[in-house]
Amino acid sequence: MSDYYPDPPMPLFDAARRAAAAPPRTAGATAAEACTAKAERVAGFDTDAAKATILEALRTAAQPLSGEELVDRCQRAGIVPHDARAFGSVFGCLARKGLIETVGFTTRAKGHGTAGGRLWRATNGR
Repeated sequence: MSDYYPDPPMPLFDAARRAAAAPPRTAGATAAEACTAKAERVAGFDTDAAKATILEALRTAAQPLSGEELVDRCQRAGIVPHDARAFGSVFGCLARKGLIETVGFTTRAKGHGTAGGRLWRATNGR
């Protein structure tokens, strides 16, 4: 066998019996949480400060703000993770708690060939 394929191919029926992978949303949430945990561990990322900054920005804004703009505000406030994707679980946590909600999409300012960015607004909480 080569280095590229170290194990012999698995018979078709054995492959079908393997455990199924986690659903994409579950896998994405797990990856986002892992990224945030690493940011806290290696970069001193403060998720509570990020949440507070995002909520304050949305509560004082006259209109919905894009996720990119909210991340930029956090970074200007000194809340800088090792990887900006660490903010994903911050937004997810605030949304699951009913503190913010998506109200639309906008053109991305960052990213190459990525889909539109989300527009967020604060809610009255649930």
